[in-house]
Order: sequence, then C-alpha cells, then structure tokens
Amino acid sequence: MPSYEFFKAFIWALMVIPGRKRVTDIANACFFLKKHVSSFERFLSEYRWSINKLTAALVSLLLSVLGERLRVHGAFLLAEDTTFARKAGKKMPGVQRWKDYSGNPDRGGYIIGHNWSILGLLSPFFGRWLCFPIMARLVPGQKNPSHFVSTPEGLRPANFWDVAVSNILSAWELLGQRALRVVVDSYFANVSFIKPLMEKGIAVISRLRRDAVGWDDPQEYSGRGRPRKRGKKWKLAELLNAFKPDTLTVHIYGKTRQVTAVTREVWLRNILKKVKVVVTEGVKGPIILVSTDLSLTAAQIIEIYAARFSLEIAIRDLKLRLRGLSSHDHNSGGGNSAALLFASGN
Repeated sequence: MPSYEFFKAFIWALMVIPGRKRVTDIANACFFLKKHVSSFERFLSEYRWSINKLTAALVSLLLSVLGERLRVHGAFLLAEDTTFARKAGKKMPGVQRWKDYSGNPDRGGYIIGHNWSILGLLSPFFGRWLCFPIMARLVPGQKNPSHFVSTPEGLRPANFWDVAVSNILSAWELLGQRALRVVVDSYFANVSFIKPLMEKGIAVISRLRRDAVGWDDPQEYSGRGRPRKRGKKWKLAELLNAFKPDTLTVHIYGKTRQVTAVTREVWLRNILKKVKVVVTEGVKGPIILVSTDLSLTAAQIIEIYAARFSLEIAIRDLKLRLRGLSSHDHNSGGGNSAALLFASGN
C-alpha cells in the first residue's frame, strides 16, 4: 500500500538525517521515493499509527530472529530506566519540574521538561551486552495528567510507579507471559515497583541503599512469649565484615574480573517473600544488590546488574539519532554511570 512506502521512507530518514528532522530534509533524504515534499506533509498529518501495534510487531520480529538468544539463564531479561527531555515551554501536557537524580551539578538539581520511561530487551553477544529498546512511555507527573488508573473508588491520576509497572506488564504480555526478569537501578528498589511484579511471578534485580537492612528467618518458637515474626536484623552493608567473602569470577563490561562478595537470603521490609542479597566492595563503599529470584547465583546477579548499563548506552544512541542532542545532554535520569560500580575488581 502507498502509505507503507512512505512509512519505510520516514524511518529511513530518521536514521540517516543528523540533528533536527524537517519535512524538507526527510523528502530530500528519500531519494528512492520520487515524491514531492507536500506528499510527505500529507502523510505525516493525515495518517495515524498504532504505537501498540508497532511495539507488538517489533517484539514479534525480535523473537522470530533472535529466539533463544534473548533468554538469559532461562528467562527473558528486561531493563527499565528513565530519561529527561528538556522543554522550553511549560504549557505542554506533561511538562513540569522534575528532580534530577543523576548527580550532574550542571543541571542545578532539577530539569523542566518531559520524563520518559524506556524499556529494552537485553541479550549477551560475543562477550558484550546489547539492548534492544522496545517501548517508551511518557511519565505524566502531577501537572496536566494524561494517564489515569481505574480503582474501586474511581479514577485517579497515574503516578510514576503505575507507568513503570504497566510498562513491564505490557512487555510481559507481548512476550507471551514467559519467564521474565527485570533489572533496574536503585531508584526502582521500591515496594511500589517490586511487589506488583512479584505477584505476577516477574523477578526483579536491583541495587539497595547503603543503609538497607534485612532480617533472617525467625528462630523456632520455644513456646514462651509471643512468637517472633523476624529473626536477627542485619545492616546489609556490614555483611562483608560479618562473614568471610567468597571470591567470584564475573564477566562485566567486556572483561573478566575477580570480585569478593557475601551472599545471603533475607527478608526485606514490606516484601512478602525472601530475597537474595549480594554485597560486594565498590569504589565508594559496599554495593548491595538484590534479586527476588533465589535461583540466580551471586555471579549471575552481578553480571545481570552490570548489563543494565547497556540500556543507558541505548538511550544515548536514541537521543543522538532521533533528536540530535549535544554530547553533554546524554545522561539518563537513572543515576551515575554503572561502569564505575565494580571498577575496583582486579
């Protein structure tokens, strides 16, 4: 059909045109489609595409081409993060002032613009990890909300966690509800994100704060007093001193490293099932990783979390190709570069 030819030409133009994409530039770049610029203007103004169908077609194509190569330790692996798009005008829907968690002092602690949630499939290829972005959704924020959630009490504006969880569940449906794990940075280590996914059988690998605590199983009831609901309380960062660390061989950031770590299964606050924590020494102090999938080994948890950095690279490349951003604005909203986490490993 004629519209499909325009669609292919439009995608081609997005990939080859640097910087901002004007309709005239798009028409000139598509030398193989002899159409006037007015034809491209009509196509872009009159035709509406279903983003959901495009996403479904993309995931189906990835599954048909890559198949089992997308499975990591027996399950698909998704990464989720956020990224900001600065906007000059404040009247656009979704534009508001967002707190900046990247730690970049040049931004002044906040950003005015849109906040996007990005989702990608991860897969290892020849000693490195690749990310295939499949979904991007606008985080509506508190001003001019555009997403709503239906509850027994009625409609309410969607919050950040509603969007983050719905992204994962949508991708899970597209993957045929097969075994799935999600790797996210420390900002997502929140019960509002972890609990709904655990209820669906979706595992989460993330990083905890340095002041995180956990509890052992309660001791066997002695018959006296009130039964304890929790066992011994641990400051997880101190597990490196409380137990003898194991030396692990892990492959992260394209290199094989030796990492010392302590692994323990504990209970976390407001999480209804035990989790596995891996505590290892980082550049600026202990790094506490957590996995709700108890079947993963400590080395696998470390490698999976390190693989999350490939999503940040994918976000940077998307900005370069689709928006022509300058190099100083490529940081994602998820935090400091993950490449520094295990730099102390020999």
